[in-house]
Amino acid sequence: MKRLLLAALALLALAPAAGAAEKVTLTLFMYRDVTAPEAGTWDLVLEGFKKANPGIDIQAEYLFNDPYHQKLRAMAQADQLPDVFFLWPDKKTGFANGLEGGKPLAKDLRPYLKGHESEFVPSALAPQGRNGEIFELPEQVTATHVLYVNNALLKKLGLAFPKTMDELIAQGPKIRAAGLVPIAMANKDGWEMQSCLLSALTERAGGMDWYNKAIKGEGASFADPQFVNALDVIKQLSDKEMFAPGINQMEYAVASQMFAAEKAVYYIDGGWKVNELQQTLTPEQKQNVTLETFPAIPNQKGQAGSTALVAGTGLAMNAKLTGAKAEAAWKFVYWYAGPGGAEIRMAGGALPAFKVDVKKLAKPVDPLVQKLQAFLASHPYGWVIDSKMDGEGMKVLHPDIQEMMFGKKSPKQVADEYESWVKQHDTNRVKKS
Repeated sequence: MKRLLLAALALLALAPAAGAAEKVTLTLFMYRDVTAPEAGTWDLVLEGFKKANPGIDIQAEYLFNDPYHQKLRAMAQADQLPDVFFLWPDKKTGFANGLEGGKPLAKDLRPYLKGHESEFVPSALAPQGRNGEIFELPEQVTATHVLYVNNALLKKLGLAFPKTMDELIAQGPKIRAAGLVPIAMANKDGWEMQSCLLSALTERAGGMDWYNKAIKGEGASFADPQFVNALDVIKQLSDKEMFAPGINQMEYAVASQMFAAEKAVYYIDGGWKVNELQQTLTPEQKQNVTLETFPAIPNQKGQAGSTALVAGTGLAMNAKLTGAKAEAAWKFVYWYAGPGGAEIRMAGGALPAFKVDVKKLAKPVDPLVQKLQAFLASHPYGWVIDSKMDGEGMKVLHPDIQEMMFGKKSPKQVADEYESWVKQHDTNRVKKS
């Protein structure tokens, strides 16, 4: 009897205490450049979540740029998506949110968001799915086109910010003679030129009415003179040596480093780069840098000073999640975009979609973040091409733009080839089951 009692006590010691919550483990696939200066901010967010939610364990995997998209698509095709994964609110990850046809692979977050809507800026919660669904909770509202300007270098060279593209190109010889690069920008992966410059130029060249018609093929197309004109701006900048040599082989991180080292007068990237620049620029540099948009282009029909804007990226929940796992996943998604993660990211230089009370932050908001806030409030915007068009089409457009910059294709050829693909395959034109 004594032996049986001891055995029973041993089993009780190994069993979880009555009423104790079981630990939930979540798998996470995260879009993250682990080499970027702001990468440490993510560590703080993750540590903060774990401290507030000790019963939830996060098993994370990280990739960046094309490798992330390639693996996420492969996971989806193999029906092996993780519990939580990083998504775009549009067609850049359209295979996961149903915008390329098929059933969405992420949960609609609207039921979870009830009661929290007013905590976010309105544009962040714009519909993402065909039926108004929200599949990822945006961490920020993103301007994909910003022309960063080093005004100290401009003044040193006796130059002023140009009002037109022709004025900008005319500055090139003087800038290069000083041993500087006119415009720092990388385009090895192809998305940079499309997202950070061509998208804004497309609205500039044609205006929003034409742009919307071209997307749907309703009386307009990407073979029209407007899109050719937008591409021709890039061709002229390339031909006139306004970009750094080897731009189409340049790694993404190099361009921002070039600008921070004051080797370039201008730098074209997205508003998200403020998160990095606020850590790499000196206080004096931050005062001298302004955030502008590309100057007026020839035959401009769109909005003056427009950028390209999209609701930000964020975390999504696997559509298959139920019960405790679904509850834990939502806690993490909300923490990342909401009160926990937003305050940490804003303190680190980001501009979150969650309404942070800046008075509660431990330190003042960085000057570059303040400038980004002003930029978003003062510039009109158009669409980002790969947010409205199918991602598969970028495999045509991106390399064609590079070929154009190498002098192997004309802007008209690039426009015709992209329109041909869109007409035959894009789900804006061809409906898929």
